[in-house]
Amino acid sequence: MIMYLVLIGAVFLLSLIIGRIAVVKLRELKLAQTIRDDGPKSHFEKVGTPSMGGIIFIIPITIASFFLMPAAVLPLLAMLAYGALGMYDDLEKRAIKKGKGLSVKKKFLLQILAGLILAVVAFFVNGGSVIGFSNSVSFSINIIVYFIFMTIYFVGVTNAVNLTDGLDGLSTMVTLPIVVVFILISLLQGNYQMVGVCGIILVALLGFLIFNLHPAKIFMGDTGSMALGALIAGIAVVLKVELLLLILGLVYIAETVSVMLQVPYFKTTGGNRFFKMAPLHHHFELSGMKETSVVKWFTIASCIISLIAFIIYWSI
Repeated sequence: MIMYLVLIGAVFLLSLIIGRIAVVKLRELKLAQTIRDDGPKSHFEKVGTPSMGGIIFIIPITIASFFLMPAAVLPLLAMLAYGALGMYDDLEKRAIKKGKGLSVKKKFLLQILAGLILAVVAFFVNGGSVIGFSNSVSFSINIIVYFIFMTIYFVGVTNAVNLTDGLDGLSTMVTLPIVVVFILISLLQGNYQMVGVCGIILVALLGFLIFNLHPAKIFMGDTGSMALGALIAGIAVVLKVELLLLILGLVYIAETVSVMLQVPYFKTTGGNRFFKMAPLHHHFELSGMKETSVVKWFTIASCIISLIAFIIYWSI
């Protein structure tokens, strides 16, 4: 227990140190966030804010994970695989192609490849093709179906979290209650290594949040949002609560559904919009809500949903 507490404290301190350095160095390198022309006018104030800030929590989590093996294997691999893909995309957008990034097709294919590799790792880590909702509710499925499900799962969760990252502190604030639930589930399962894994993730995100709260000094970029999404998916797989995450992550899902509705509606109606802007958080901004208010209410929604999900888990 003392080792875990020391590790958690060290991770938080390291995230603060890296954050201070990253804000300065990434700004000097001009790795700034691209601001959409059709977005809220208030976002133009963010021009020049450095991106790729996901390294603030990725580096401490990576170092600490080596003290929490074997529980950290899958979450760590997932975070690094998708984080590397996100970093490549960030560099393409901000340093090489100046805003374009990876093509949608290439990015999606790389995500699928990473998801398939992680599906194989998940099969061996969990000792079989089982997906679960709680300790008492799980399903053993065909191995081929399992690989397909897991690949889609990692790609889907990663992209959902990526879409949620659009306002200062939003994706982090929405994710924190989910991590707290994972800590509680780990305790109930008696999986103390996973308590440690989730603990270091919690404090690393809190360290990052200090630099990302409005007005943000740095954005996590695709580097951070894709790493965070894969990390959450990986933890759910290790705890065998993949299906519970479909409740825990309802805010992510709402953001994703808004985009899935907006894009085809825009194309089929010749430019009309189902929402004022997608993902959903931008719709509320353009409807007159302040950025901080949107983040506050989305966070409250995530807290309530996480509490309900945990009660369901507890009661089954």
